[in-house]
Amino acid sequence: MEETQYSLFGAHYIKLGHTEEAAGGFMETHTMLLVSKGSGDLYLNGVRHRLKAKAICYCPPGTIADIRRTPNSSVPLELYELQYDVWEIKERTISRIAYGKRISALMDTGKLPVTATHEALVLVQELYQFKQLPGVSSERLATNLRIDAVFKQLLGTLLQSTDDEEREEDWLERMRLAVDYLEKHFAEAITRNGMAKRVGLTPEHFSVSFKRATGSGFTEYLTRLRLEKAREELLSGDDRNLDRIAREIGYQDGLYLSRKFKQYFGYSPRDYIQRPKRIVALQYVGHLLALGLTPAGTSTNLLRARPYVGKLGNAADVGDARSLQTISSLQPDLIVTSGPNSEPLSQLAPTISLPWGQEDPLDELHRLGRALNREREAMDWIDGFRAKEEQAAAQVAKLIGSHATAAVFEFWADRLWAVNVAYGRGLRNLYQTFSFRPPGPLAEHVLGEGVGLELTPDMLAAYAADYMFVTIWEGGGGAGYAERVMSSKEWRTLPAVRNGNVFFLDLELFKYNDPLALEQQLSILTDLLTNVHRTAYGTQ
Repeated sequence: MEETQYSLFGAHYIKLGHTEEAAGGFMETHTMLLVSKGSGDLYLNGVRHRLKAKAICYCPPGTIADIRRTPNSSVPLELYELQYDVWEIKERTISRIAYGKRISALMDTGKLPVTATHEALVLVQELYQFKQLPGVSSERLATNLRIDAVFKQLLGTLLQSTDDEEREEDWLERMRLAVDYLEKHFAEAITRNGMAKRVGLTPEHFSVSFKRATGSGFTEYLTRLRLEKAREELLSGDDRNLDRIAREIGYQDGLYLSRKFKQYFGYSPRDYIQRPKRIVALQYVGHLLALGLTPAGTSTNLLRARPYVGKLGNAADVGDARSLQTISSLQPDLIVTSGPNSEPLSQLAPTISLPWGQEDPLDELHRLGRALNREREAMDWIDGFRAKEEQAAAQVAKLIGSHATAAVFEFWADRLWAVNVAYGRGLRNLYQTFSFRPPGPLAEHVLGEGVGLELTPDMLAAYAADYMFVTIWEGGGGAGYAERVMSSKEWRTLPAVRNGNVFFLDLELFKYNDPLALEQQLSILTDLLTNVHRTAYGTQ
């Protein structure tokens, strides 16, 4: 019996024909991407990987992927996405072998140092076609056996290959190398002749090729890079000394930077810092509202989000981060996002991109307050919230011991998760405000990196908390699975269930992790824990 088993459950064909089109999202499972045609970029948690035909990329569970076609390319980006689970032996006896699902990475994340052979591309196309076949149960069994065999053959071809084929050095690849170098070394003394020599072209050939690839001349592109970086530094709020910023972007002093800045943008650095900002918020809406700022536009999902109902005024619906034309039509002064790939957005307006879930929401609020000349408003809001926290913590402490454990358990269509603190669900208030601890076996999963821990009903007893908070992803069919699990003996015998310490939370409110949401969640959690009400979804 093999130590590791692989089970394929998804095979998808992706074709991106326009610059604004994108694919990807949150990767719940192990995912392999094989490019069959075209070129583009894959951003994994913000790290860019160049894509071209025959490239192979690996995405472990919990990564955020953003796939985009190369701008100005006449060839669509076409690729196949394979989603699969990995099972490893956890227990072996004479009569029984128990497997457990692996959610940690199998290999280095991103682009693999091998290219897909013709055989691999044929196999992945065959898998995709098999996955589309309908059929009755007997026919489906034969098809599934064939899929399993082909998938194992494909994995053998991909994972065991050691051939590192030389990449063709065409003009587009050379221009990618040039752009990549400029983005990393723009603060250095860079000349057209030096860049041409670096990519192996004559200066004249380099100039023509660079403009064809980027749409801008070499000097224009380098100037834009430097001044966009200067504008980002002015937004940081930590140190806005122009001489320092000038040196860090490759200019001799602040006076020269100020002159170039005004020539390019039409206003001075000082005017830029002080003037009101027309903001498009693709994330951090609750933070902006806490600062007293209403965005000019936000995404469809955030416009309808429970914590901000009635608070967004006439904010426009911009769709999502891929709706570049709609965002551009609002003429924003600033875009706020958490997306791993902010490059297309930064071409429309200065962009603040803060990775989601890596800082406490109050620290994020302070950071944005500094960037937007609203530090006083940020501190006022934080001070007010901390006063509410102290009052709530004192109320709860009278009724609950100091060593109690708590965790949030979320039901999906066929899965049950102990949720990681980075994903909201009220965990920030539970662990920081009320000083709950996660159950010992859960601590590394809910406090460390990752998405949490997937559980089965028979595992609940080992990971249960004194106080169990439940969220249900109803849109994904979680209600049915929750009902089945809660009817089981494993659930009914949990101490928290027997003691009446299971609380249902409204996922539409508790999935958010920003200041406004935290404030609303704090009130509901306090009421639940002090017995004001204990009904589902935090309503009386």
